Amino acid sequence: MGIMRIGVLGGTFNPIHSGHLHIARRIQRLFSLTQVHFVVASVPPHKPLENLISFSHRYAMVSLAVAGTSSFLPSMVELEPEASSFTIDTMAKLSGRVAQGRSALFFIAGGDSLMDVKSWKESETLLNSYNFVFAVRPGTDLTCLQDALPEQALTRLTDLRGLKRDKIRLKLARIKAGESRIYIVDVRAPDISATDIRNLAASGRTVAHLVPRPVYEYIHKLHLYGER
Repeated sequence: MGIMRIGVLGGTFNPIHSGHLHIARRIQRLFSLTQVHFVVASVPPHKPLENLISFSHRYAMVSLAVAGTSSFLPSMVELEPEASSFTIDTMAKLSGRVAQGRSALFFIAGGDSLMDVKSWKESETLLNSYNFVFAVRPGTDLTCLQDALPEQALTRLTDLRGLKRDKIRLKLARIKAGESRIYIVDVRAPDISATDIRNLAASGRTVAHLVPRPVYEYIHKLHLYGER
């Protein structure tokens, strides 16, 4: 039995939107991921808490958004003992409880996260222990990669931007099994931000075109973002 590849897409999901799902689908296909776990952040250490709605609402919206895709799984692993919002702790939990030595974990994040990954808890250990896939998003400047990554991590960087799917698959096939890498990909993510969605909803404008329909109905029904 071969090694399963499992994606881990973490975020505040305040709210989850079509951009998140686009990135998850495209990366799942490119990297042949068996599952993608959507890890809802409890108290994100690198983001302001202003306008952050409750975990229960954010988890509910993620569950609604992924309900139609059997390989997409909502996760509240950050709340499991020992509760922690740090990525290194989340990945250790998933590695022990999901991967169990038979799977490779791929942490998925936006390209903007790459620029502050050095500030993450035990960043060098984290980047050396798991695969990371950073998806370029509109407006992200990745011209200073050497400054963004710890020196040891640079040797494992694989930039897949500008390559067609066949070339990407060929490049991935050449990487040794069990070797953790850091990938940069361009999956043509739509220019959608949770901040814009919250602002639109608060002003009474529709966000139906930016989030899955069940998520839109949940937001609208409960007036989650102070709709007027």
